[in-house]
Amino acid sequence: MAKLANTTRRTLIFYDEEKIFQPKERSAAGYRYYDYDQLYDLLFILGLTKLGISLKKVKQLQTTKDTEVVDELLNVQENISGKIDELSKIRTVVAQKLNQETDDKLDLYQPIMIQRPCVEFWCSKASVSCTEEEVAELFSDFYQQLDSLALMDGSQSGFLTDLPDSQAKLYPDAGFRVIKESTTNNSGKAMPKIEKPAGKYVVIKVESTTSGICKGLEKLHDFCRKNNYQITADLWQMNSGDDVLAEHGGTEFSRLEYFVKEA
Repeated sequence: MAKLANTTRRTLIFYDEEKIFQPKERSAAGYRYYDYDQLYDLLFILGLTKLGISLKKVKQLQTTKDTEVVDELLNVQENISGKIDELSKIRTVVAQKLNQETDDKLDLYQPIMIQRPCVEFWCSKASVSCTEEEVAELFSDFYQQLDSLALMDGSQSGFLTDLPDSQAKLYPDAGFRVIKESTTNNSGKAMPKIEKPAGKYVVIKVESTTSGICKGLEKLHDFCRKNNYQITADLWQMNSGDDVLAEHGGTEFSRLEYFVKEA
């Protein structure tokens, strides 16, 4: 039972002694026997404790009406949501500070390795082609769904491109999504999200033109090969600085970033 619930034997013994979760029966030698059906009650109890509910409160909830349990869980959910919102704002400020410091120390077309925090982004649907018309339509549709002022809020934005191994020759026709850091969404519409994982990234600052990006991709490819870095297929093409968006929905300069896999 402990293995199935990903907990410890000591926890089960303690729960039994406190009459929070007891075995179906006990042998003359003192061994505890559980039914498989008891697993779900145990998982619920463990879940409540992970939410910060005390064992005393858990015992009370076990003897109260279902409506009172729901009310208690709603209170817990509200507290957690408040903490998440607060931490999300803090994480956004930290990420913006880190990005600014990164921009300040990046030299054009000089790849480096940088540690990045985890960031969540709203994302558009995937592109079908890379014509100027489709890029404009995809960009417009995305920001209309997101929020009328999202473009102006200063959080990270750019594109997520499917480009394995930093292959510059494949970039002009590579599929992509428009992305925006998920700090603001007042439209009320459901939007898909994608997570940029925390970890080490190879990063290069480039001019936001097709030729400039391809030049940067070639340098990243050589940099990774020279240092034996294995990178994922996701190219995070992030707008750099506070410049006004221009060609293809990008700033004058951008950062090309690839997550480095652990050896």
